[in-house]
Formats: sequence, structure tokens, C-alpha cells
Amino acid sequence: MWGEATLRTYDRVLEEVRLDKSHGALWLSCRVVDAFIALVEELWGLSELTGELRALVERARSCRPSMASIANVAEASSRLVEEGLALKLSSESIVESLRRFKSAIEGVKAEVARRAVEDLSWPKVFMTHSLSSTVLEFFKLLGGGRTVVVTESRPLMEGVEAARALGLMGFDVKLVVDAAAYQAAKRFGVEVFVFGADSVLPDGYVVNKAGTAQIAIALKHLGVENACLCESVKVNDKLTPESVELEVKEPSEVLKEDLRGVEVFNLYFDLTPPSVVDKIVMEDGVHRAPYSLKPFAGWRLRSFLE
Repeated sequence: MWGEATLRTYDRVLEEVRLDKSHGALWLSCRVVDAFIALVEELWGLSELTGELRALVERARSCRPSMASIANVAEASSRLVEEGLALKLSSESIVESLRRFKSAIEGVKAEVARRAVEDLSWPKVFMTHSLSSTVLEFFKLLGGGRTVVVTESRPLMEGVEAARALGLMGFDVKLVVDAAAYQAAKRFGVEVFVFGADSVLPDGYVVNKAGTAQIAIALKHLGVENACLCESVKVNDKLTPESVELEVKEPSEVLKEDLRGVEVFNLYFDLTPPSVVDKIVMEDGVHRAPYSLKPFAGWRLRSFLE
């Protein structure tokens, strides 16, 4: 994306975010904060700091367009630095404020999981798709002894990692191929499909790993409850369902060889309509349709500077 020889540390971190295929949006958002920490440490006292600050926001915004939290966190991190500069704080104080902000982002996941446990302690059989750290935190708090049907989540099979983690937590795990989700839900009596999110629109559209939408739509016909676990940092009020950019990745992840006349379309994310999303659990509570989710406003950024 950028010339390797000219990359500074903060751009290297952002390049890692762009290329990452194993972590979720929340973890990657915390790495974006790390990029701003590196920027302050590297450019402190230099005239280019302010210009690079805004440029880094734009680069972060474009590096993972399907993940709203990355753009939201980049904007908030930039505002933190700008406010710190206006208050004439030291570089050490500004870096510490960014670290407190990062810790707050990490802490929100636990609150979402706690809210989800309060609302979803009744089912005996769950299904999940892909590898969401928030969903895994929910199951960790819920405790084992129940059944979780896990889809493999092609093409990178991150569902296998989710299955391994759930097995170690004491759950009875059924790992199935993505295409068998509907029949597996019927066979094992799935009661709730719980999934994470990479972005959420205020009206309840959910951007998540490709396959989420078709599973949610199929399971809705079975009477299964569809529950999204999501932090407010992932809410994006600047997008519409028509303007959401769903990332497409390398064809080689799906097919190693070239086939004449065949184009591999490796779509990484899809858009689940709110009509099949029964609830969205966030750190401020459980939301149900019709949705009117509050966009991320950076919480009280000034509090991180105090």
C-alpha cells in the first residue's frame, strides 16, 4: 500500500491492520490507537505532526472500509491528540491519554458480554459464525455445559479457532460446514444464533463476516432468535445500506489455481438486514427493532486527558 522503505512505525502498524486476516474489528481498532501513539512519539516537536495526524486518520479510514470502528477510533484518537496539543500537554501525557482510551475500548467488550449473559442465559443450544472476540467473551462468562454449533467460516476457517476455544471452555461443540448451517440448526435444535459485527448502521443493518446474512435469514424461518453482540464504537451513521463497502480479498484464498473463464469473488463481509436481527446487545443495553442506534461519539474524550 505504501512504499516499504519510507514507512514510519505508525504507518507500519496501519499496514498490519490493512493486511490482517485473523483478528476482529475491536482488536484492530486498538492497534489503530497504537499507530497514533507511535505518531506522537516519532513526530513530537516536528512541524509535520499536525498534517500527518489528519493524514493518518484518512489512511485508517480507507484501510478497512467494512470496519466502522477503525474509522471511529482513528477520528477520536486524532481529536485526543489535537486537544492535548491545544492544552499544551507533554507528549508523555498525550500518549498516556491514548493508552487510557485504548483500555476503555478493550473494556467495553466485557460490558457487552455481561449484558448478553443477562439477556441470553436461557438457551441450551446456540449457533455462531466466524470468530468474534466479543462473542467468545460472552460464552466465557456464560459458562460451559451447553451446545454451540459453530460454522467453519470459509475461506480461512476461523470458525475452527472459535470451536477450539469453546471446547476448552467446556461447551459441547458441533463444527459444521457453512453450507450446512440451516440443516444443522434443525438437527441440533438451535435456539439462538449469536454473532458479532464489524460495523452497524443506526437502523440495525449489520456488517459481519460473509455468511452471517444467509444464516440469519435461514434461521429466522426456523424461529431461531438472531442476536448481534456489538460495541457502540462500531456504529456508523455516515453510511447507508447502499453505500456500505464490503471488502473483497485475494482469489487465492478460495482457489489456488487459475481456471479459464472463472473469476473468483472472495467477498469477506455481508450486510444482514434489520428485519432478521431480533436484538443488538451493546454496552448500554439490549436494543430491538425498530432500531435507532446512537453513533459513536468518542465517549467523553476530555476525560482521558485528565
